[in-house]
Amino acid sequence: MPVGTIALIVTAAAILALWGGIRYGLPYLIDRDDALPDSPVSSVDILDRTAAEDALRTDSWQPEPSHRAPSAPYTPEQARTEMQRHCECGTDLCATKYQAYRTLVDAGHAIPDARAER
Repeated sequence: MPVGTIALIVTAAAILALWGGIRYGLPYLIDRDDALPDSPVSSVDILDRTAAEDALRTDSWQPEPSHRAPSAPYTPEQARTEMQRHCECGTDLCATKYQAYRTLVDAGHAIPDARAER
């Protein structure tokens, strides 16, 4: 059989299969009784629920106010206090601890490991 004839047969079979799916499948999907729930949830309820879930999140991409960079540079005393307050934070994720650390390094109160400096 020539290649053109095979392609024509395959194309015709695909068109017939598509037509059969539309002809017999689509009315079944459109006329279904269970297409919509009996009591749909309103958009206000959904927004309220997502707001409540966002309030519970602790892994938000936006840092909490206590972890944001300070608006003014720290004094060495303030930097030491912030380093103690943020002892469990890492300098890569907590802008407050990073600024406090850099203040202590610049003031000569902390000596960074040469392997960690980039």
